[in-house]
Amino acid sequence: MKSALRSQLKLFAFLALAALLLFFAFRGVDYEAVLKGFRNANYLWVGLGMLAGLASYVIRSLRWQILIEPLGQKPSLKNTFNALMLGYLANLAFPRMGEITRCISLRKTNGLPFESLVGTVIVERALDVLVMLLLFVIVFFARINFFGQFLIDNIVISIFNKVKDIINISPIIPILLVLLIIIGIVLIRRNVFGNKFKQKISTLYWGVIDGLKSVLKTKKRKAFILYTIAMWFCYWLMTWLIFFATDATSHLGVVDGLFLLVVGSLGMSAPVQGGFGAFHFIIALALGIYGVSWEDGLVYAIISHESQMLLVLIVGSISMLVLFFQRKSSKLPNETANK
Repeated sequence: MKSALRSQLKLFAFLALAALLLFFAFRGVDYEAVLKGFRNANYLWVGLGMLAGLASYVIRSLRWQILIEPLGQKPSLKNTFNALMLGYLANLAFPRMGEITRCISLRKTNGLPFESLVGTVIVERALDVLVMLLLFVIVFFARINFFGQFLIDNIVISIFNKVKDIINISPIIPILLVLLIIIGIVLIRRNVFGNKFKQKISTLYWGVIDGLKSVLKTKKRKAFILYTIAMWFCYWLMTWLIFFATDATSHLGVVDGLFLLVVGSLGMSAPVQGGFGAFHFIIALALGIYGVSWEDGLVYAIISHESQMLLVLIVGSISMLVLFFQRKSSKLPNETANK
């Protein structure tokens, strides 16, 4: 009961944060100008952007297969893709729930150990962060005079100030966190919480280690790298294609698309459902350095974000139905045999 209440409170907190960010993004906006932007948009480019997004999901599924293979079996692309999309669908309800959901889904369809699957997802996310940092550096030096200061003021300095504020509020917080981790490890090793808890922690730890080792064990490193490049190319493509959907952004170029991809990725990584509010705010802010009005920036942000959310809703719902009927049909022979 307490666990359910805690989950509901977390969900409410994330929704409240998303609503607050949306409020700041749309405060003082000329809604007539925004509606005009939607009416004049070319939705053919939006459709092409959605296709690029769909391609990125397929490629991510193929890349995930490579990480999973060293664990002992290679799940089908259908199962991997459906699990991935179910995870993205779950993220719309609760931030970061998708990573757990897709691992649970693949465990049910293929019998793979949940902990090891979590390890592969951790590897995926860590590599994505590295790629994003690399793109950040490329963008920063490609046109440093134009938007280098934006990146410094709104990203580098912003992150630095947040860390500094935490330390200023209480310098002992980082020390306490380290001490708590050490105390937790000692208590677990001494079996204070019981054998069952210790076994769960041990299983999770070694499962994550197995997942991390899967990258080193895989014989398909070249394919893994190619899939990573192709996936991020699709992310850039869907950002760039939607430039042509509105007159206000149609003049922007290739490097500008890379810049918006980096900035948008930061918005999507915010701890709110699907990046709502955070993505819209930071994209409108970023487009402002090109002279794009706040209203036109929001039009682009809404079209870009909501088209991908619609794609996730449609494809994720189809994947959920496919998995449901797949599991139901797999149980029918056993039920018949029992009768």
